Amino acid sequence: MQLLKYGTIAAFVAILAFTDARPQPPIAISKIPTTIIAGVAVPNTPIVRAAQTYARAHSDDMTYNHVMRSWLFGTIIINKNATQRSAIDPETHAVAAILHDLGWDNTSELISPDKRFEVDGAIAAWNFIEAAVSNGTAEKGEWGQHRKQQVWDSIALHTTPSISRYSQPIVAMTGNGIFSDFGGPNTDMTGLLTWDEYYRVKEAFPRHDLGPSVSKIACGFAKTKPSTTYDNWMQPFGDRYVENYTQEAKGKLGIDMVEGALPN
Repeated sequence: MQLLKYGTIAAFVAILAFTDARPQPPIAISKIPTTIIAGVAVPNTPIVRAAQTYARAHSDDMTYNHVMRSWLFGTIIINKNATQRSAIDPETHAVAAILHDLGWDNTSELISPDKRFEVDGAIAAWNFIEAAVSNGTAEKGEWGQHRKQQVWDSIALHTTPSISRYSQPIVAMTGNGIFSDFGGPNTDMTGLLTWDEYYRVKEAFPRHDLGPSVSKIACGFAKTKPSTTYDNWMQPFGDRYVENYTQEAKGKLGIDMVEGALPN
């Protein structure tokens, strides 16, 4: 299972041996129970409700409202694009979006000492799905390896749009919904989200100082597990705001590996 999560060739070959690993066609929103949240029709299945409960249990108010807005913005955007709508399973998207920041867990239960928060979140979401299957919240036949991997990839790559936007549609659109929460239509890479939709969702789920709060989280990781921040978007927060961070990073960056490469 660990190999699968890291996408190695050996893991891919192993997946093919599982009959439930074969990609399943997306389930149309009209074929599953729905509810309306902030004017948006969203899946209302046991695992989606459980994901909301799980996210609420591991999030402060800011984080929970952020993941809910990200889910709703992503859903709005997907529903406006016929190609994306036909390619993306709304229930899988819901689970990925709602659980995408478990790596910020305010109970610390899901936070590792040595992994990027995105990976912590992806692992926690994978474990949540497996638990949901075990306890009967979700049907085993409906949540095979391929679907779980979609959730894992969507969460692990959500802060790296230069990669995620070229991945599977669900990975790209989960990330786009999340990015849309930071600047509304200004950061929606599809240009489909409107300001009226943004304000309607924001009214239902207030922002609670999203920007300063995320900055504080990034600085916290730069202090507590700096090695997980050297190769990604959090590094500038450490450089700018964390004492001794830059000095401690020397010799551990990508540039150091390249410049220290073995000679011919």
